[in-house]
Amino acid sequence: MSSESISLNLKFKELLKKVQENPISRKKFIELAEKNLLLTNEQATGFIARNIHVLTKENLIIATGESPNRAYLITDTLLTSINAVIESKKTEVSLCKNSISKDLRNQELKTNSELKLILGEIETYQGYLQKYPQNHKEILPLLESSRDSAADLYGRLNAIKKIIKATEAKESMTC
Repeated sequence: MSSESISLNLKFKELLKKVQENPISRKKFIELAEKNLLLTNEQATGFIARNIHVLTKENLIIATGESPNRAYLITDTLLTSINAVIESKKTEVSLCKNSISKDLRNQELKTNSELKLILGEIETYQGYLQKYPQNHKEILPLLESSRDSAADLYGRLNAIKKIIKATEAKESMTC
């Protein structure tokens, strides 16, 4: 049975992740639901009963014992399914973060390369301005245009670096 074919109530799935013992007694399962889902005893009892019923029909939880001593054995299939969903979500988040970081790093490299090119132009214009002062009127507007472009690129590069730094700080806090 694949993880896609198992349909679980999301709150119950979260509750199953918190189960520390297998099998778990009905009483402890209800207490866990009360504590984690902030339900009354009556609500928790009904919640557990409904979800256990669905999963026992699919042979994903096995009920053992009689009424006052009932316990539930969570099958390996169900545990594997829940853990696979958890791992796939972690991987998706990780891939998303990696793709954002990679994109930002690529933007940083591209902007840095453009800036180096513009700085080379500025240096060349300044050299030709000294070498050919008679062409001052033609070279100066080109030099000013390149300086403006360099300022824009410095601003863009600075912003990208700040975003990378902020993103890395956020990622390190969530890890």
